[in-house]
Amino acid sequence: MPKLLFDGTAMQSDQRATFHGGGEYAKFILRAAILRGYVFDVALNPNLFLDPETMAVIDNSGKKIVHVRTKAELYSVLDSGTYDIFYSALPYKYYDYSSKARFIGVIHGLRPLEIVWDKYKHKYYASSLKRIVGWCIARSSIIKNELRRRQWKKLAQLINIHNSMFITVSNHTKYAILNFFPEIQARRIHVFYSPFDTMQKDNDNKEGTTCAVTPFFLLVSGNRFEKNTYRAIKAFDKLLDNNLLSGFEVVVTGAENLPFADEIKHKDRFKLLPYVTTERLRELYSNAFCFVYPSLNEGFGYPPILAMSVNTPVIASSATSIPEVCGNAALYFSPENMDDLCNRILHIVDDEEKRTELIALGKERVRILQKKQSSDISKYIGLIFDTH
Repeated sequence: MPKLLFDGTAMQSDQRATFHGGGEYAKFILRAAILRGYVFDVALNPNLFLDPETMAVIDNSGKKIVHVRTKAELYSVLDSGTYDIFYSALPYKYYDYSSKARFIGVIHGLRPLEIVWDKYKHKYYASSLKRIVGWCIARSSIIKNELRRRQWKKLAQLINIHNSMFITVSNHTKYAILNFFPEIQARRIHVFYSPFDTMQKDNDNKEGTTCAVTPFFLLVSGNRFEKNTYRAIKAFDKLLDNNLLSGFEVVVTGAENLPFADEIKHKDRFKLLPYVTTERLRELYSNAFCFVYPSLNEGFGYPPILAMSVNTPVIASSATSIPEVCGNAALYFSPENMDDLCNRILHIVDDEEKRTELIALGKERVRILQKKQSSDISKYIGLIFDTH
């Protein structure tokens, strides 16, 4: 069996966050591989944080830890000839990889190419100077094309690494790769949906219960421009202006100190929360009248599925991978069209039958994805660790 080095640095903290989606994905694969008895070593940076639970999993498994403080140190380890395969669940920084060890990487999406900028991105900056620069970039096709060219160059280097294989998290991402990089062979790209854990607990049963005293719409990751919260808040404000959402509130997580909060007209109807604990987030998903996901770009998109898992109906953007993941279990809208979102909000408020239908379809969609995940995970792990 080939000897593999697992990129544990993908599970560690980065400059933006202690926990991040790519890291959680890597942890899932690590545990699945250990559970199936595969032998491999784990590369970790001793200067970066790794949550104690994952560290305990590695220690208890007896896996050898290879300490690498820099990318150069990692490359030196791989160039020693000790390993036949290097696997990374977050491979983007390895665009200059040249080791003889086979490279297997997970491409979660091509956001830098698909959404270089957005006309409202400057709204998310706290600095006045950055807002001005962002506003100018949004209106300059020359600058945006240059930014795209730079991103394309790095991604092209990554995609064309010699003796490489890539795993993607959706068919959308696979065909985006083939579109932007037609030189790559389709057989080098394998699609396995992102693994996910639902928000459901064994004793949960939302059916037959009532929502919170004040029904609310839920949005998440409010401070990230690609999540498109600005347009969504504007849409809700418009409906509140016209007295069309009587008795409803809007809750947004990841929105503490939101730079455009002063633009909100009906501040008493919005609750802008910081990033919250997993348990608190679960409560919000469970109690929401409806979950709204206006994202401009996703490689997969966990949040709508989490909402569906606790019987909360979903209104979702029709962009990129989201319809592939959500299937027929969401009401879709064009993410750049605020009126389109207003229409869907009014539909979910006015049509109780549609809301009930979406809850049922959501439960079925989660079941389908869980079944697919269960059947695919062994194939996925085998593809990585049994590759010669």
